[in-house]
Amino acid sequence: MILYAIGTLAIVITYFTGRSAADGLNIPAKVIPSVTDHADWAEITMWFFIIFSIVRLTIGLFLKSVNRTIVIVVVIIGLVGIYPLFQTGEHGAKLVFGYGLGTGNILKDDSSAVKTNNNNETQISNSNLTHNNDGSWKLNAGNNVVDILNDKFTWINGTIEDFSPMYNDENAALMFHFQDDIKNAGFIFDNKLASIQVTAKINIDNFNGVIELVHHFLDKNNYDFLGIADQKLSLSRKINGKIKNFEESSFSSKGWIELKLITDGSHFRGYINNKLILHGHGDEPEPGSIGILFSGKGNVSIRMIDAVVLEN
Repeated sequence: MILYAIGTLAIVITYFTGRSAADGLNIPAKVIPSVTDHADWAEITMWFFIIFSIVRLTIGLFLKSVNRTIVIVVVIIGLVGIYPLFQTGEHGAKLVFGYGLGTGNILKDDSSAVKTNNNNETQISNSNLTHNNDGSWKLNAGNNVVDILNDKFTWINGTIEDFSPMYNDENAALMFHFQDDIKNAGFIFDNKLASIQVTAKINIDNFNGVIELVHHFLDKNNYDFLGIADQKLSLSRKINGKIKNFEESSFSSKGWIELKLITDGSHFRGYINNKLILHGHGDEPEPGSIGILFSGKGNVSIRMIDAVVLEN
């Protein structure tokens, strides 16, 4: 019985140390689905052996005599645990030998939505709006970015005239100036994506309010988002107008920042300047759109929004 307890404890320790190690890596977008699969199988394995060990220890401690049928059933159930254990090891081996995780030679990320020689995408004017067949898209601020926003994006709680955006050539950025308080207003690129990585380069030093990098947007009352306000970052979901927070943490950063979120299955990650700040869990969302919403007043500058599909 002691061996059961020690073995289960080892699995629990391995699970949490492995998760901590993965969270400390800057993992390329194309590797994320494999990391998620490995983590999910590891969690299944951990909970299986926790429950199995509790049952086995209970039988050993409180039943003085056990008939042969119960022993056979317990052994068979224990053998079932080999399957999730094998799957965990198999997916872990794929990460090490297929992608180089844990070896110091992790494959570099080449998953950017912009590949200028790719015939499967459309490039529009100088603002570099690209849209791939898999649904990935990228918007770089350029001279005609306001026209692109007007023609290709859907505006939420307002129109482009209400925002009066402009292109700032000196900072190569799309700028918004909100003199009055606004509430959950912004824009989305209206295509439905599921497993995604979204990166935005923004400057909000002169903005007093909340920026939401929204994803899986269904309507203005139902969507997920990575929120940033008052030096706090949050992974949240709005359901029928009510907000549920998965994770929240403080951070310190000024000037231009790279805000990144990754959603794959039930895993949600939030990054600032490629440093993992949040890792939350929740129900897998329905496919939805990606964009940015603003609540507050002041100035917001955006250089780039990059949405990458992790797997179809």
